[in-house]
Amino acid sequence: MRLHGSCTTDQGAPRFDYEWQRRAFGLAVALSEFGHYRWEDFQHALIETIGRWERAPESERGDWEYYDHWVVALQKVIDERGLLTTTTASAPNRHH
Repeated sequence: MRLHGSCTTDQGAPRFDYEWQRRAFGLAVALSEFGHYRWEDFQHALIETIGRWERAPESERGDWEYYDHWVVALQKVIDERGLLTTTTASAPNRHH
């Protein structure tokens, strides 16, 4: 796997416990490589997300799950850049 040049985490061999983690990692890297955001923007979002978790009272934190924070950070940069939109158009009628 070739990673974005500015990606400094897990460059040698990323490890994932679940398939969704691999996909979230790949999506974050691919969106950056295709120019939808700078990798540094994603890194800052991830640092901010983890920081919020660390500052939260222990009783409200939940268990540490790195890729849960990864997904929250990914959602943040996707939302900030308007990469996903919802459509209100209804699906075509498939009944003939």
